[in-house]
Amino acid sequence: MPNQIQPRPQVAPIQQLVPKEWGVAKQLNDVTWTILVGQDEAMATPQEILEALNQYRNTNGSGSLNWDNKLAEFAQTRADYFAETKDLDQHAGFIEYTNSEDNMRNLGFKGVGENASYGYKLAGVHLIEWVFAGDEPHDKNQRNPDWTHVGIGVSDTGVDLIFGKSKI
Repeated sequence: MPNQIQPRPQVAPIQQLVPKEWGVAKQLNDVTWTILVGQDEAMATPQEILEALNQYRNTNGSGSLNWDNKLAEFAQTRADYFAETKDLDQHAGFIEYTNSEDNMRNLGFKGVGENASYGYKLAGVHLIEWVFAGDEPHDKNQRNPDWTHVGIGVSDTGVDLIFGKSKI
């Protein structure tokens, strides 16, 4: 029997990947979500995001997070990477870095987590309450009462929040 050419798998057009309904998150893969929201005039600073995050956590009974410079340095490298590649990496760089005991010791925490975003120019409150609160896994992460510290990086529209618990 002669070799038959297999049909190529069909890839959904990008328009099907973008949600059509404002404010409704759509899951793209195991860890990546997208949401249709408006854009603000300016991108939030790490301090504005921290203030919005702590207000949101306090409203939801999780308590405020303390700023940590080492977490912030790591978060900034992640945000810079997103801005450079113009995309997220499905937490691959975060996982690779935190799988090293030396790196975890350097961060100074026994446990860490990450919320990352790219492509939204938003005020801090909109990033926290629209984007990260828009899907259950990211919202649970940002409201997790076990987190005690956070570092935040912003580069263009790349944003990274690194949460820490059990400070060493």
